[in-house]
Amino acid sequence: MNDLINIKVIQKDFNGEKKRFVNARELYKWLGVGRDFSTWIKDRIDKYGFVEDLDYFIAFPQFGDGQKAQSKGKIINAKTGQILPKEYVLSVDMAKELAMVENSE
Repeated sequence: MNDLINIKVIQKDFNGEKKRFVNARELYKWLGVGRDFSTWIKDRIDKYGFVEDLDYFIAFPQFGDGQKAQSKGKIINAKTGQILPKEYVLSVDMAKELAMVENSE
């Protein structure tokens, strides 16, 4: 259980109060989930009724520096053509709940 220290926790002002957050990809890797990240996080948000801007928020890469948005909401690096990933930032409470429902060690 000491491995939880490897998941970085940040504290930020959120809707007028200080809250603690973790990166969803770090939690996903720590849990050892056996399926695609984007499918996993979207499924868990829908299945357990998590609320955007309450339980989590989505962070997009910064625009500029050759990055452009596509009509499907993806952000593309114009120089490399690489699709930049959408990041999910989870409240610590949401992260705890996800860890419990995964039934992993």
